[in-house]
Amino acid sequence: MGDDHPCIMEGVGTIRIRMFNGMVRELKGVRYVPQLKRNLISVGTLEASGMVISVRDGDIMVIKGSMVVMKGVRRDNLYYLKGSTIID
Repeated sequence: MGDDHPCIMEGVGTIRIRMFNGMVRELKGVRYVPQLKRNLISVGTLEASGMVISVRDGDIMVIKGSMVVMKGVRRDNLYYLKGSTIID
């Protein structure tokens, strides 16, 4: 990443995320790449699973039907999730 060296994916699983409003959501099919320092969420994958992505004025919303599933905010041209990963 960033230095043209490939990262090895070591597995696929499910994670739980506590959202901005306290709701807990599960992301399935998440790839585990131990060399990455940050967790990344693919907007393209979310869109391919039927969600709508709305970006406006430095905020991003992921919407499914009439429900806002995720929110994020832009800092330094990256969007950060308003929420946190739940570690069991």
